[in-house]
Amino acid sequence: MSKSIAISLSSSLESSNGLSLIDTHSHLFWDSYREDFEAVIKRAVESGVTTAVNVGVNVEKSRMAADLKTDNSQMKFYSSIGIHPHEAGKYSDKGNVISDKLEKDISVLEQIYSKNPDKVIAVGECGLDYLVHPDYNPSNLTIEQLKQLQRKLFQAQIDLAKKLSLPVLVHCRDDRNKDFNNTECWDKVVKMTQGWKGIYHCYSGLLPTTNSIIQNSNFLISFAGNLTYPKNDYLKEAVRILPLERIVLETDCPFLPPQSIRGQRNEPSSVMEIAQTIAEIKNEPFEKVAEQTTENFQKLFNLQTVN
Repeated sequence: MSKSIAISLSSSLESSNGLSLIDTHSHLFWDSYREDFEAVIKRAVESGVTTAVNVGVNVEKSRMAADLKTDNSQMKFYSSIGIHPHEAGKYSDKGNVISDKLEKDISVLEQIYSKNPDKVIAVGECGLDYLVHPDYNPSNLTIEQLKQLQRKLFQAQIDLAKKLSLPVLVHCRDDRNKDFNNTECWDKVVKMTQGWKGIYHCYSGLLPTTNSIIQNSNFLISFAGNLTYPKNDYLKEAVRILPLERIVLETDCPFLPPQSIRGQRNEPSSVMEIAQTIAEIKNEPFEKVAEQTTENFQKLFNLQTVN
């Protein structure tokens, strides 16, 4: 974190009373929070965070997200139901989709929503991830088979979101190991979600994708701690050209800590650093970034208040 951001963060903390910061994508049900959960929430509240959306990545963790509670009356939890694209291989039999297993799990997600309609506000984390790691390919499928499975899993959740009239929280990652300009995954995600609503989480789109989203999509763009990394100039460029009305904040905690705590466990209090980084990039007051990103969240999810 630069010295100027550190100084601004300090002054922003002093003036954060009355402001509301929203962590639109967290995983606070993760085991790494078990021993100091309430202390993590206390630090978040002290940093101005009033609301966190706990995002499901499979059936079990979607249920955990919906059940998660805190003793801190100053923090509001919402949650989502979803199956991460890394789970796609579990729905495969020699590359073919096991449709009954997929249908069953989609049905269970819907049941979780039905039992928690005031808390579950989105479908996701769902989407496509073309940077395939061997750990997420237990059946040794080809890359093309995995891509096909991911698309079917993603479409099933888009359909569920439309059925329930819920936004989608979208995960998207291109494989840029050989070609930094690769936009295959983003091109497909934008096409599949066209005409719907939601958040592109942990944004990683390049300039052509950003321009396309601005012109052709109603989705909000969420920035995480990797925005603060020195080498990610393409993310800073996205912040520059996106209207503030299209931006929301997230941590993806316990993953993706910002530069100031890189290598450590992340937590919702880091939203402060991300908001301040956006303010510095856009040359806007911190207070304006906090207020507008909160308003963007409220508008998308039709929430009048977050306290």
